[in-house]
Amino acid sequence: MFFPWFVGGGVIAALAGRTQATIITDQAAAVSGKIFDYVIVGAGLSGITLSGRGHSVLIIEAGPDGSWNPAVFNADGRAYPATYCNWNYPMHDNDGVKLNTTIDAGACIGGSTSINGMVWYRPTEAELDRLEYLGNPEWNWRTLEPYMEAIERNIPPTDEQIAQDAGLDPAVHGYHGVINTSFPTPMRIPRAVRLYKEALPHAFPGLSISNDLSNRSSVVSASTSWTIWYDAATGLMKRSSAADALLWATSQQRSSLTVLANHTVDKVNFGRDLKANGVRFSPTLSRNAERQFNVKAAKSVILAAGTLATAPILERSGVGKASVLSAAKVKQVVDLPGVGANLNDQPGTATSALVKKEYRNDTSLIDGRTLFAPEISLVNMDNVWPAGSSAIAQTLVSPASLLSRAVSLVEAGAAVNVEGAMIILNSTIQLIVLSRQPVAEVIAESYPSILNTPFWPLMPLSRGHIHISSANPFDFPVIVPRFLTDIFDQQVAVAVARRSRDLWTSPPLAHLVADAYHDPRIGPNGTDADYLAWFQSKAGGAGHWIGATAMLPRELGGVVDPRLRVYGTKNLRAVDAGVLPFQVTSHMMSTLYAVAQRAADLILQDCEESL
Repeated sequence: MFFPWFVGGGVIAALAGRTQATIITDQAAAVSGKIFDYVIVGAGLSGITLSGRGHSVLIIEAGPDGSWNPAVFNADGRAYPATYCNWNYPMHDNDGVKLNTTIDAGACIGGSTSINGMVWYRPTEAELDRLEYLGNPEWNWRTLEPYMEAIERNIPPTDEQIAQDAGLDPAVHGYHGVINTSFPTPMRIPRAVRLYKEALPHAFPGLSISNDLSNRSSVVSASTSWTIWYDAATGLMKRSSAADALLWATSQQRSSLTVLANHTVDKVNFGRDLKANGVRFSPTLSRNAERQFNVKAAKSVILAAGTLATAPILERSGVGKASVLSAAKVKQVVDLPGVGANLNDQPGTATSALVKKEYRNDTSLIDGRTLFAPEISLVNMDNVWPAGSSAIAQTLVSPASLLSRAVSLVEAGAAVNVEGAMIILNSTIQLIVLSRQPVAEVIAESYPSILNTPFWPLMPLSRGHIHISSANPFDFPVIVPRFLTDIFDQQVAVAVARRSRDLWTSPPLAHLVADAYHDPRIGPNGTDADYLAWFQSKAGGAGHWIGATAMLPRELGGVVDPRLRVYGTKNLRAVDAGVLPFQVTSHMMSTLYAVAQRAADLILQDCEESL
């Protein structure tokens, strides 16, 4: 049916000398002027997943091959923020002024799967079905869930891990794919996790403790599994990135695939009738946009560079909003104002409590490892506002409130038109109110001397935008997230911050805590305004950027159609997180692997039908 190449895992770094080996090079001469069936821009999760279906394929990646670097393959050695393989995009405030804050994004082969937190769990059926409601036939749970199962190779927990609170629902995992998912060896902070699980229902009434985050039948709190596997030969927990599983693995070698690293795509080349026939690119390390190379695509060009890179490539290619392109001195070839609009991420920060000195050396409470988020809770309106959720819900679903929100997004340049903004906002609001989907993710952590709870609104209504400021591919785009500009997002942020403080004073954890108001320094009588000001000063993105090339009808501000084709062009597609019009309530990988696999099948179907 599908996934003929998902046949096993494993890692190999040295590919040279194998007669059927994938070619990985940083020499432009190896591909310049040549013709490939498919040219894919971006060797991240989507690009690598798309590349495995036969034909001659070229992937062009702006970053290097990081297979040699322990910062990439050693899961326990993950630096945060990543110092290697990170674009560190500058963030801008609501007026477009550059801030000191930067945005993490994977800058090597494997993309963000080479530097992310590796957390794996599934979204809900209700939210994936909303994709179809937005005008995308056959994009729903029924079509996407089989791909999630097919890509995953779950490694069930051992008895020792189960004794330390690992859990598994066998029905919500796959076992024959190539992306390894498992619990760490040894488990992280098992005593702290157990105490957190006792304390969390005190802070968030009605929250139920589960054995598996991917079982989304109710609001859930559970120990986390990651895209990792234990390598007994080295004693390391290793990252199962897209590159590790689908590119470097022995079983994935194929002479039909070439990967060109360290080269940045400037623009898509068009022929007659706006048919994409290749791309122009330059060497990344020299940052010399005038040193240009070209490569041709016989069947299709696929942009899979990630939300923060695909929209700028389209704009440099002349596809986008007239005023943006004119300001950047780029000739417009397709009027597509949705490019770069609807940008969305989840703004997050953390509260922390200082641990008493006598507990700071207990490695079952604090271990100093960087493996992120050993316990995660997904909380809905009723958990956050046990006595007030009905009033907040009533305000959210108000037609006048919806219209006001949509108008504000259009005025801010975050939506193309009111109708499009309303349908996206209403989809999210319906999920929050009617389906009672989670409104926040709360993470249970510890670091030297502190207990820590990172958290973020999961389904924010705020939207921003991303656009180029020049035609130079080495100039960063102007990224304006507009975090917490919607009052509901502010309400979620403040309420969850307050409730996270209740963890430190609840009976299961209170005896460990020396100072429950360690960070932020807002006392028990702090106002909502105090908390909001603190959150706004600290908030950064969760790294789940979506929406800037949304899969929506064109008249609603969409950029790609349900077959991922860029409106107004031929043979050009976008396949990455940017096509998702709204956030899902899980970490992104499970959804994006499903989207990329389904896209691959759609592309091959279209190719066969055109013969």
